[in-house]
Amino acid sequence: MPIHLRRGEEIHVREHQFLAATGNVDYTFERVRGLATMLFGQSGFFIDRFRGDTGDGIVWLHGYGNVFEKTLAPGETIDIEPGGWLFKDASVRMETKIDRLSSGFFGANMNFIVNRFTGPGRVGIQSMYLHMPTEE
Repeated sequence: MPIHLRRGEEIHVREHQFLAATGNVDYTFERVRGLATMLFGQSGFFIDRFRGDTGDGIVWLHGYGNVFEKTLAPGETIDIEPGGWLFKDASVRMETKIDRLSSGFFGANMNFIVNRFTGPGRVGIQSMYLHMPTEE
């Protein structure tokens, strides 16, 4: 999936989804810790950051299954299963939400975990995902 970046725009991408980028796109990454550590293993996970600092550029990403792009209005939110997001604009805020669900005669409890994205900006969604194997 090609993502067009205009000069000064930045996107945040799930680790292991990057394929290629034009030469004028800058790259860095950040390690996400905290609550994400519980979801993705002891060390947390990484988010790749791509920015069109010197001009327009293109970043190609690999998404599993079907890939959709949703543009959120300011303040608009969407909840996505943690493995279902592919990328987001830097302007989109992401937070992890854990809701405790209970149901059934015996009151079985389980946690329902989603990432909540709040606009404005684009969010890329994939219909499948692959959990990378860990050493643990």
